[in-house]
Amino acid sequence: MKAEIIENEGNSARVLLKDFKVSLVNAMRRAVINGVKTLAIDDVTIYKNTSSMYDEILATRLGLIPLKTPIELKEKGKFSFKLKEMGPKAVHASDLIPSDKDVAPAIPDMLIINLKEGEAVELEAETAWGNGAHHTKFTPGHVFYHFYPKITIPNSKVKGAARIAAMCPVDILDGEKDTLSVKKGKLSDCILCKACEDYAGSDVISISSESDKIVFEVESWGQLTVREILNEALSTLEDEVTEIGEKV
Repeated sequence: MKAEIIENEGNSARVLLKDFKVSLVNAMRRAVINGVKTLAIDDVTIYKNTSSMYDEILATRLGLIPLKTPIELKEKGKFSFKLKEMGPKAVHASDLIPSDKDVAPAIPDMLIINLKEGEAVELEAETAWGNGAHHTKFTPGHVFYHFYPKITIPNSKVKGAARIAAMCPVDILDGEKDTLSVKKGKLSDCILCKACEDYAGSDVISISSESDKIVFEVESWGQLTVREILNEALSTLEDEVTEIGEKV
């Protein structure tokens, strides 16, 4: 089994897995979604809310704000936030005042509420540790996988190549001068939708996949880096395997 990083930029990464069993890849996906522990707002005390938003909805929105979760603080204590704002104002995640500067909203521009003239909110919020198995607000990111694409173009010279290339929703095909080809370095971006094949026919362009190669993609919401997410997911899997081994 081999793993190769295809892309690693900002909060997202794409890894090419060779000779991996699908069951193992899916176990890794589930470990990321359900097994990685992060911080999230879990308890909200509202002292004042004269806006049109119900207290329950406001508390739910706060819980869905991704919070930076320093790995060295893993499961250590609770953290709090204060919010006191008066309208007219668009209140964002950056307006939350944290008790610890290292545990702050990962997306500062995330909108919480629009306050109109005379409306006000005042509250305190406390975090908790959890994972996606407990509540989706603790899930650290979006993760999915698909088989590595295989595109066959029997003849590079194709009438109407530009139109066929335009059918691709992820723009990986080049159709200039009636020459149809895959753009350099873009093959792994193919989502196997077969829009081009359905339009032009399989005799012009054929879309399939390689069963021994899987593209594994992770997009972090900001609580942890992609590397931290994968390391924590692997650690979770190891713990589960060890526990099963002890009980069998």
